[in-house]
Amino acid sequence: MKPKGFRVSSLELPSVPFAKSDQANSESFERGKSEAAIFYQREIEKLRNEYAARQEKLLITLQQKVDQVLAELDKRLPTLVVNMAEKVLGGIELDADMICSLVKSMIEEFGTEDENLDVFLCPDDLNLLKSLSDKDKIPDSSDDQEGFASAIAGIFDGIDGDDALLEGYPNVKFFEDPSLQHGDCQVKSRFGLLDGRISTKLRRLEEEIRGD
Repeated sequence: MKPKGFRVSSLELPSVPFAKSDQANSESFERGKSEAAIFYQREIEKLRNEYAARQEKLLITLQQKVDQVLAELDKRLPTLVVNMAEKVLGGIELDADMICSLVKSMIEEFGTEDENLDVFLCPDDLNLLKSLSDKDKIPDSSDDQEGFASAIAGIFDGIDGDDALLEGYPNVKFFEDPSLQHGDCQVKSRFGLLDGRISTKLRRLEEEIRGD
């Protein structure tokens, strides 16, 4: 049975005015452009954050490497400086005048000429000091008996220490110590021992560099 009172006149969509259609297209375009701008802005911000994070990580890594190198340098530098100083000092040939100046500088640290002091040098340095003292002595060859007595006394020379090796220091006696190296000097007083060995000076230098 066919329905009554119903008729289809057309299957086409209703027409839309041009102005309204153009406005809809413009709105869609603007909406799409806005969404795209927001999307790309977010992507750019994301990339920027990733780049900043990588850059910060790289800078932290570089700083850690620099700190490690500086720490290693601080650790090795004192030893390197001391080794270089030791080589330089080892290549210096000290003469009698230099030994004399070294001894005087250590004696003067006590600040008084009346203090009885015992100075210890290596055998070679003590001989250099003796040779310097002998230059000021004029031998008397006319007195054979005195010369013989001096020769006998020389056999026992150094047992009780040599004195009068330095002019102006009558209370200072000198002793040889085979354990000392060339350029070493130790001074003993009633207050204790003043250590002037090169090894001691280098150790103090290393401690100062390390800040101990």
